[in-house]
Formats: sequence, structure tokens, C-alpha cells
Amino acid sequence: MSDVEQIQAVPARSLNEIHPVPLSGSTMPQRNPEPPHQARSVGARMIVGPGIKLKSEISDCDTLVVEGTVDGTLTSEVLAISEGGIFTGTAKVTDAEIYGRFVGELKVKGVLHIRSGGHVEGTVKYGRIEVESGGEIAGMITREDAAAASPNPANTEPAGVSRST
Repeated sequence: MSDVEQIQAVPARSLNEIHPVPLSGSTMPQRNPEPPHQARSVGARMIVGPGIKLKSEISDCDTLVVEGTVDGTLTSEVLAISEGGIFTGTAKVTDAEIYGRFVGELKVKGVLHIRSGGHVEGTVKYGRIEVESGGEIAGMITREDAAAASPNPANTEPAGVSRST
């Protein structure tokens, strides 16, 4: 095994173990000066922690976890609002799980879970909905496939109507 191969095979444990940089013209592999262009990382997740207030437009985020306060626009796969978390604004997601509070316009293609203590208020479109005992939903609520099939869906409720199970 050459010295170059030994240097690469064993990571240094301290600064004293770092070998000097070889002179130019050596067999040490060269780095590409430009970073590789990659698509967004799979599983991109953002957490807005407790006590944090964020105003933003959020996209290219697979999962947004709200433990603090978010005021903005979201396009994502999953929206999770923790107990004590608040999202105000517009969100278009595949699935949502609400333990905290959502106020605004929410479009969920898949499943909207409103957990006990969760509260959703505003204009809501969903593919499927599950509301636990103690969860609340209020506003203009529409099932997504029914909205596409009929201009006046039978499962639409006017603003101000509240369901609590």
C-alpha cells in the first residue's frame, strides 16, 4: 500500500496526525472545483422549533414540522403542526397532521388528520379526513374529488360551520 493510500484509508484523530500536503505532480487525486449539481435531497425536512416565528414562502421541502409559528405559503409533501404550533397562510400538501392550529387556506390531496386538540379554520379541501375526538374544523370544507366532479358539491359547508367530534 502506498503512502497516498494509507493517508486516505485512516482518518486523523488529531491535528498532529494530519500528513503534509504532497507537492504538485504527485499521484494525489484532484478535487473538482465545482460542486456537483444535484436535485433537492430526498427527505428534505424543516423544523420550525418552539418560540421561533417564521414568515416565508416554503417549497422544495418534503416535510415541514411546525412547533413554533409560521406565517406564509407552503408547497410540500407533509405538513405536521405540533401541539402549540401555529401555521397561518396557505398550504398545498399531500398529507397533513394537525395537533396545533392551522388558519388559512389548506389543500390536502391525501389525508388530513386533525388530532385531539388540533384546530383547522379557513378554506379546506381534502382527499380524505380523519378528525379525532376533541379535534375541530371550521370554515368552508370541501372534499377534493367531489369538488372536481360537481360545481355544487353536497359535502361543502358554509363558513362559520364548525365540526367537533
